[in-house]
Amino acid sequence: MKSSELLQAISEHRLYLDGKPGGHILNLKGAALAGSDLSKQRLQHSRLGNIDLSHAILTRSSFDNADLFGANLAGANLSFASLVGADLRGANLRKANLEGADFERADLGPGQGVVFVSGERRVRETPADLTGANLKGAKLTGAKANSADFSYANLMGANLAGAQLNGANLSGTDLTRADFTGASLRAALLNNARVDEACFDGADLRRAELRNVDLGKASCQDVVLHETDTALDDEAFKLRLGQHVDWIVSNGARGRRLDMSSASLAGFNLSNVDLSGAKLTDCDLTGADLRGAKLCLAQLDKARLRGCQLAGADLSGASLARADLAGATLTGAKLGPMAIRGADGRPSGRDWPTDLRGASLVQADLVGADLRNARLEGADFTAANLTTADLRGSDYVNAILGGAKLTGASYDT
Repeated sequence: MKSSELLQAISEHRLYLDGKPGGHILNLKGAALAGSDLSKQRLQHSRLGNIDLSHAILTRSSFDNADLFGANLAGANLSFASLVGADLRGANLRKANLEGADFERADLGPGQGVVFVSGERRVRETPADLTGANLKGAKLTGAKANSADFSYANLMGANLAGAQLNGANLSGTDLTRADFTGASLRAALLNNARVDEACFDGADLRRAELRNVDLGKASCQDVVLHETDTALDDEAFKLRLGQHVDWIVSNGARGRRLDMSSASLAGFNLSNVDLSGAKLTDCDLTGADLRGAKLCLAQLDKARLRGCQLAGADLSGASLARADLAGATLTGAKLGPMAIRGADGRPSGRDWPTDLRGASLVQADLVGADLRNARLEGADFTAANLTTADLRGSDYVNAILGGAKLTGASYDT
């Protein structure tokens, strides 16, 4: 778009905002405006979905209630800009300058995009990316930022009272004097975050990861740190796990198979737990620790395993069709076939392959993983690390491998 055309469109948008003749709402969806200077502009209610404003100068501009879905604002200067109620789902704000910006009630949740695999419509979620952004003194009261990535960002003195940050990544973030009063941070990652003089009064930190975080330096009155849902309290869940183990060792004669379909186990520590054959369909395991766990023949179809720790886990023969494993760590995991045994415990001569059809493994770490004979049709391995992985015999027809690392990987040619 020519600069003269852009200025004319903005001028007509001002008339629209003022209710004057000749006004038209600004629609710049998908426009390429990287590096543009749109500082101090009135752009409320504008339609800017998927726009490229990377490295643009947008200081003190107003984007209140604007559509910025999937916008590329990486490296942009939005200092003291107003984005009240703006739709920023799936937006890229990586390393942006957001100092003093107002995101009150803004939506920074995951954005859903449609991709087609073998002619079939699939929906892919992309979290908002604020990695390394400067949010010093920013206002995010009541904002929705579930699953957003704030890792290594500067949130000094930011106001996040009442914000929704469930499953968000705040690892390595500077939260000095930040205000999280009444905020929801369930299953959020705060590892190595600096929380000096931060306020978590009344905040929900159930199942949040807080490694190397000294909450003693923060105000934590009435903070919720432990799960209170009676259906998932520690004792009840341990009982269910015990019954499941009994079911496994007795080949189904005793105990009870674990069924947590559609349940929330986000952030749970299930490392080295035997969950073989468990029913976990559509289960929310976001950020859960499943290192070394046994999940042989488990049903995990449509399960949410985003950011899970699955290093060394045994998923042989598991069903993970359409599961979300984006960003999961699966180094050395077993995703190969499971030998089927008869009722007498003897080998039947048949194998059951691991099913990853249509699963999302975007940016997953699969270094050294065993994926032999796995069903990978339509699986999304975009930017995944498959270094030294074993893919021999697997069916990866129509799998998405854009940007995947395959150095030293074994696969059929």
